[in-house]
Amino acid sequence: MASSSSSAYPQSARTSSPVRVPSPHDRRAFYQLTVVLAILLFTLALGLYDGHRYGSLYIFGYIVAIIYALHGPVRHNRAWQELGLKRGFVKDFGRVWYYFGIDALLFQVLPPTFAIAFVFGYYPELLSHITGRLSINFGSLEGTSAIGGLLSAALVLTLMEELVFRVTIQERLSWFIGTPAAILFTTVIFGLAHAVGTSGSLLVVLTDIAGVAIDGTFFGIIYAKTHNLALTWATHYIADVIGLIALALVF
Repeated sequence: MASSSSSAYPQSARTSSPVRVPSPHDRRAFYQLTVVLAILLFTLALGLYDGHRYGSLYIFGYIVAIIYALHGPVRHNRAWQELGLKRGFVKDFGRVWYYFGIDALLFQVLPPTFAIAFVFGYYPELLSHITGRLSINFGSLEGTSAIGGLLSAALVLTLMEELVFRVTIQERLSWFIGTPAAILFTTVIFGLAHAVGTSGSLLVVLTDIAGVAIDGTFFGIIYAKTHNLALTWATHYIADVIGLIALALVF
């Protein structure tokens, strides 16, 4: 008779597929995920409430989520594919290249939220809000130097975000509520996380969150279709690079 571990992770899933096949009675996994989500949401809520005092606290929530994700492969010797670590980057890219092109290229050069803000007359406020969130003085020599530093830091930050939001939250939520709902839930949290420490009118902040959420939706779709962390990470990073270059050209 198979053990509970092998029933939750069939041999075929452990060797050829990163997707976990949960038991409907797998309450322990559900409770663990609930605790991780509660910590992440609590730290995020504090950061949104008072960004000056608690603005960095949500990083603790990120760390908890990553430790939780690492627990399976490290503690229980499960396949590292569970974390999206797999071969076949080029093959997977061929399956989702159009999602990559729309988000990492088109939507960074022509963001839909910018078009909405332009039509309704608050484009300058939105642009100022986004550059303030990035803490870069575009158009100055110092700002140009800061872009290089931000791009270097983004290599680590985008990897951390993909580990937290796509590999951990989205993937594990999909075990219990399905992939579309998991992408939607994760996208909302992803957008809110980028509002920590920012200020501005409600309309401007919500528009900025919507722009980030659109990116998060595409990252979520790419990960759901490929379960390839490297591909989702590359999409996220390239989108950030092109977005920063586009902002620099505006100024």
